[in-house]
Amino acid sequence: MRTIKGEGSYTRKATGEEIIYQYDYKVLEDISDVSEVELLKLANRMLKQDGNNPAREKAKSLNGDSSVKPLTPEQKEANKQARKADGADLKMIREEAKRQGISVIDLLALISK
Repeated sequence: MRTIKGEGSYTRKATGEEIIYQYDYKVLEDISDVSEVELLKLANRMLKQDGNNPAREKAKSLNGDSSVKPLTPEQKEANKQARKADGADLKMIREEAKRQGISVIDLLALISK
């Protein structure tokens, strides 16, 4: 088991100031790093978080406290179509780069000139 140091940030709503903080967490490198009891406890904690996060956001949304704007079905469909079109464009770019035997980055550089 080893410890990883990370850095996070959030924006203070009152001032718009970005607040940066440090944190650390343990990384399991092998299943033998923890006992079965500890593994079960960690898995249950993860499942609880997975259940809590969407429920919290839904409650915030229903109470008008969410920063995420709910989308109408029409907006969701428009976003889906835009992602689909973007994906098709990316596929075409990849295929053209492969056909020319160059990287996608090189192809995009040629296009942007």
